[in-house]
Amino acid sequence: MLADDTQALSDGSPELDETVGSVLFVTPRWARDGGVGAHVVASANALAARGVHVQVLTQRVEAEADGDGVTLCESEELFNSRASMQRRLGQALSCDPDVIHLHQVDDPEIARELRTSAPVVISAHGYTACTSGVYYFAPGEECVRGHGPGCIPNLALRGCAHTNYPKTLPMKYRSATRGLAALRGAELAVSYSSSVDRHLAANGITRRMVVPYFPTMAPKPASDTGSGRRVVFAGRIVRPKGVDVLIRAARDVDAEFVICGDGRQLEEMRSLAAELGVQERVCFRGWLDADQLAEELANASIVVVPSLWPEPFGLVGIEGQAAGRPAVASATGGIVDWLDDGVSGLSVPPGDAGRLAQALNELLADPERRRAMGIAGRRAVAERFSADTHLRALLEGYRNARSTWDSLNAVRS
Repeated sequence: MLADDTQALSDGSPELDETVGSVLFVTPRWARDGGVGAHVVASANALAARGVHVQVLTQRVEAEADGDGVTLCESEELFNSRASMQRRLGQALSCDPDVIHLHQVDDPEIARELRTSAPVVISAHGYTACTSGVYYFAPGEECVRGHGPGCIPNLALRGCAHTNYPKTLPMKYRSATRGLAALRGAELAVSYSSSVDRHLAANGITRRMVVPYFPTMAPKPASDTGSGRRVVFAGRIVRPKGVDVLIRAARDVDAEFVICGDGRQLEEMRSLAAELGVQERVCFRGWLDADQLAEELANASIVVVPSLWPEPFGLVGIEGQAAGRPAVASATGGIVDWLDDGVSGLSVPPGDAGRLAQALNELLADPERRRAMGIAGRRAVAERFSADTHLRALLEGYRNARSTWDSLNAVRS
């Protein structure tokens, strides 16, 4: 799925050629925790399995490489702006990759330095060019503007800052400006949903492409026979994720609610559950590793994604679908890319606890419909969000980036 001045994807499996024999990933941490971190590891391993050598430059290595084809290099100075580029990038300057792919690295100086040796691809896993990072005014009211001075009155008057610490806004505004500069200079900007692609388009990014995510964990067999009433949420416990809406909905739903994750609102959400009298049916599991989370998803009756903000994608949605579980999720952001309302789950207006409860009750009362939706979701993941579809798109994007870089260098010379 490409945009503007990139070419259409060819059919069939990706053809590995000398154009994309090696890739340098640059990322803050090599770790399997969280959606983006888990994806970066999974994507690198998938490329290596296809014969692409992946070298990873990171500030912190927190997990081992899974096997041949992925080499890890650690640089504690990577984000030290006072250090020289030689110290920050270290041996990455001499690894001679065919393509350089930045994940959660929005530093235009790093991107500019690396572009002297190879084309740079930058992944926008979220709303990079947004001061608040969440790109909405209120639930269901997504922002559509590009980053610029016009954001300042909106931050001050329309509530899109979404922070209790307004003194941080000037620093966040400068960070968004730098992130946008990095994206505009890249040979290709990669996003993972139509929502983030619109954000890039609004900011004048023309060399961009949507690459599908894929599940980062192997699904487990379910022990649930279909008669259970178990609603599972997985994600950060922060306001934009809508956990408070889920707990309010729990008052009107006869089910067990399992909340997997950690975050700054965890204790507040425990208190809310107690205040509303649902604490006996709401279980806070904390942060889980991939194996534990896969088990929770397998044993869910429904996976719920009650986000208030325009979720950049909602990776847990396709993780649940891969496990054959239907979803009830907010109709906002990138969720609409993977949730087929009425087929693989039900969509609800973001922030509406009543409609969320209604949708959960509707599916919990109909095990056969849940089973059919689970089958449809698993089929959608296999067809649209597999490792193969991810690789095919990503490798095509790398080739496009290489072609753009070669053409620009030819003009300069």
